[in-house]
Amino acid sequence: MEFLEGEDLKKRILAGYSRDPRGWSFVISPSRSSGFFDATVSGPDETWMLKIDSPFKPSPIVIGSQAESSPKKRETRFPYGFRALSPDLVLRMMADSEPSPQGYLQRSLLSVLRSDPVVPEQGRTYAQGPMILTNPENGSLSDAQREVDVKLATEMRRILRLRYPVYG
Repeated sequence: MEFLEGEDLKKRILAGYSRDPRGWSFVISPSRSSGFFDATVSGPDETWMLKIDSPFKPSPIVIGSQAESSPKKRETRFPYGFRALSPDLVLRMMADSEPSPQGYLQRSLLSVLRSDPVVPEQGRTYAQGPMILTNPENGSLSDAQREVDVKLATEMRRILRLRYPVYG
C-alpha cells in the first residue's frame, strides 16, 4: 500500500481526473475514530481515501492512498470537478449586489454548477467543487477500506509527531 502526501497525491488524483473529468465526487467528514478528517475522492475508475489533519487551516497535512472502489457510490446532482469561468463572468458575479434569489450571482453559480466538468489548463480560471461536508457514515467502509483507514490514521500520527515533536 502506497501512501502519498501533498503534491504527489494531488498529481496522481489530477491525472485520474484528467483521463475522464465526469462522474467524480469529493466527500469529507470528521473521522469517527482518529480525530482527523476523512475524505473520499472517487471517479469512474478509481477511489482515493484521504486523511486530513484539519480542513480549517491554510495548509493542511493531507495523506492518501488509492483504495478499492466503494460498491455504493454517492450520487450527486452536481458532481465534483473543475468548471471553466470566463473573466467577464467572474467580474459580473463579484459586482452583483442584488439580494434576491433570482440575482445574477445566484443564476451564475447555478449555471456554473450545471456546466460540464473540464480538465484544467494553466492560465485559465476555474471553479472547483462542490465538496460535500457530511457526518461520518456508520459501517460504510469495507474491510479493505477500514484497513486503509487505520493505516492512514497511523501514518498521519507519525507525520505529525515528526513535524511537531510536542504532538501527542
